[in-house]
Amino acid sequence: VNLIVQMLVSIDTGFLVLACGLFAMQFLIACARWMLILGRQSCAVTPRTALSIFGTGTLANLFLVTSVAGMSVRAALLLRAGASLPGALASITAERIAASAGLALCGIAGVIFALPELQRLVGTWVSPVGAVVLMVGGFVIAMALLAYLTRFTWMRGFMATVWAAFAGPGQAVQMVGASAAIVLLGFAGMAALANGMGLSIDLMFFLSVMPAVAFISALPISFGGWGVREGAMVAGLSIYSVPPDSAMALSISYGLAGLLVALLLGASLALLGQQR
Repeated sequence: VNLIVQMLVSIDTGFLVLACGLFAMQFLIACARWMLILGRQSCAVTPRTALSIFGTGTLANLFLVTSVAGMSVRAALLLRAGASLPGALASITAERIAASAGLALCGIAGVIFALPELQRLVGTWVSPVGAVVLMVGGFVIAMALLAYLTRFTWMRGFMATVWAAFAGPGQAVQMVGASAAIVLLGFAGMAALANGMGLSIDLMFFLSVMPAVAFISALPISFGGWGVREGAMVAGLSIYSVPPDSAMALSISYGLAGLLVALLLGASLALLGQQR
């Protein structure tokens, strides 16, 4: 514990400021993505209200169950602002699809770059043929379920509203590109914190392991990702011979810096909706 505390208090100030700046850019791009989704889906809320809802949802994610809390709060506030239930749910769904697509894009790129090393690490767990079968099987099941649901009129209408955020190729690229930028800015912020601690971490960690850490941290099984993120970081960095204490300190610094930025910016936007 003492070593972790020492590493936290000894972070280089310049790298800490750089990381916070990257996290602020991450927040602003996510906010812009949210505004684009509401605009393309013609959601009946004012820009001021939309910004306030985004900020309040961000605060909910910090202190309540990760992802689920933010989505629930945003949906509830959209309904309160006059949006219909399908419209509110479609906005949340479109945002999750864009975020997942951006994370998947970064993960696929990382796998391609780190394929030789991943084959060495994962080859003992599952064969390449087995991995392909699992991926194809999961995709087929998902498509079959979607095809079944679209038989219902209400589902077709809902999906049409969701896909309005990705209406054309250019818009889809814009949404997924923004989501990928959000992910990469988070990785860059963590790299800045690692440099501030004097840690030498292989670039392949950020390319191949961090997408999995980000996905696990976003699962709705913890408050603000705390605990889950630290466990995933320790396990992932152990592959690259980073000591557990150093990995834990890096994860905690990442969480605290992100918490500070999201708290300041999220609270600022949330206050926009407070009117006498």
